[in-house]
Amino acid sequence: ELDPELMVNYAHNRPDELATYSVSDAVATYYLFKKYIQDFIFSLCQIIPLNSGDVLRKGTGTLCEALLMVQAYQRRIIAPNKQSDKNLKFVFNGHLLDSETYIGGTV
Repeated sequence: ELDPELMVNYAHNRPDELATYSVSDAVATYYLFKKYIQDFIFSLCQIIPLNSGDVLRKGTGTLCEALLMVQAYQRRIIAPNKQSDKNLKFVFNGHLLDSETYIGGTV
C-alpha cells in the first residue's frame, strides 16, 4: 500500500516502484469489477433495454424511468410525455431571449 502523499515523490525518485503499484492496483480493481459489478450490470441490461455503457453512465433516476417505461409498454399502459418547463431568459434590457445560439458565431 502506498500513501497518496508520497506518490509525487515516488514518481520523481522511484518511477519503477510506482508503476508496479499502479499495475497491482489496476489488477485488483479489475478482479473486483469481475466479481461484484459485471454480473450486476449484465442483469440491469437484461431488464432495461440499454447497453452496458449507457447503464454505467446514467443515474439511478433515469434507470428507474427506463424500467418503468418498459413495464408500462409490456402492460400496454399509455405513459404521457415527460413534462418540461421552458425556462424563459431575458436579455439585459428586458426583452425575451428567443435563442441562445448565434448564426455565424465561432468558438
